[in-house]
Amino acid sequence: MKVVPHRPFFGAFSMMGVALLVLSTSAGAYFAGQYQLRKTLDETTRQHEQVLGQLEEVRKENESLRLRAATAEQSVTIGEQASESVREELVQKENQIAELKQEISFYRGIMAPSEGSEGVSIGRFSISQAEDGHRYQYKLLVQQSSARHQVVTGAARFTIIGKEGEEIRRYALADLSEQVESESIPLRFKYFQNIEGELQLPEGFEPEGVELSLKSSKRRGFNIDQRYGWLVQKT
Repeated sequence: MKVVPHRPFFGAFSMMGVALLVLSTSAGAYFAGQYQLRKTLDETTRQHEQVLGQLEEVRKENESLRLRAATAEQSVTIGEQASESVREELVQKENQIAELKQEISFYRGIMAPSEGSEGVSIGRFSISQAEDGHRYQYKLLVQQSSARHQVVTGAARFTIIGKEGEEIRRYALADLSEQVESESIPLRFKYFQNIEGELQLPEGFEPEGVELSLKSSKRRGFNIDQRYGWLVQKT
């Protein structure tokens, strides 16, 4: 038999100690968790505010870029309009120069014809665009000098040169005009002869110039070859 001291309150104190230990541990874990959660929330809030600040900067940059793009587009539009205006004015000046050159050629051909050409020359040549934009009117004046009085006979050929895609194409006037039946247009005049009519270009054809060829019916008569750029006058 073993003798044990009798301690009636020892068990109760032990249970209370264990309970206090568990409670303090739980409280410590709770407060540690709250602290960590608050720290995480603070960090997340800080990052969120930083992202919002960056987003606002990006929005400002986008707005600045949008304004710059709009300004640039407006400048390009104004530049294109100015370029088109200059181009139209240049075409008008070139047409005026071409008309003046043809006037000079007309009077020079009458007053001082070339030797051996029967005094025959191209007085005027022009192409003008109709109002619908698809049809063109051509006018050709062939003349003989006033020093000559014999009847001139021969033929004129009218060829339009251009591109269809990457391919060079050549069209005779008879292929483009219902008013012309043959590639050779008859010439017969004493002083001058007007040749004029209407033509329509094929779809997809980009004209670049016109070749005119005048040939006498006589063996040693005139033989004139002349090329013109595609300068179109608006009617």
